[in-house]
Amino acid sequence: MKKWMIPTVMTVLLLLSGCGGGSEKSAYTADDVAALLDAGAFTGDMEQVDGTVAASLFGLDADTVEEITCYMATNSSVSADEVAVFVLTDDEAATAAESACQAHVESRIESSAMYCPDQVPKLEDAVISRLGNTVLLAVGETETLNRAIESLP
Repeated sequence: MKKWMIPTVMTVLLLLSGCGGGSEKSAYTADDVAALLDAGAFTGDMEQVDGTVAASLFGLDADTVEEITCYMATNSSVSADEVAVFVLTDDEAATAAESACQAHVESRIESSAMYCPDQVPKLEDAVISRLGNTVLLAVGETETLNRAIESLP
């Protein structure tokens, strides 16, 4: 009787463990920004940017923004590092924010090419990712940043 019990219990445990793992991330949050800041993916000092200022900086319609958590390098003339999560009102606003982030990065690549060319590779590897009505923008040390993003809860 014990011969069938162990394989059966093992099978049940495997099936139960598979059932619990289906929670994929559905949105980015301010906690994700904190986790990325703690991961050491950004060099130098980072400073929080007010949400209203960030919306203006990225050219977003303030009426479509529910929340912004944004940090940028304190000295942008030597570091392109930044991280932001945009929580938007709807799908259309999220699409606009994605485009705004891309335009922002392209603009920073152009200006950095003249003033701090060593930062251009970071900008070229910028992460712009969307989950639902949220958008993540991150520019930092590429390998560390990518590992940190992959490990977000």
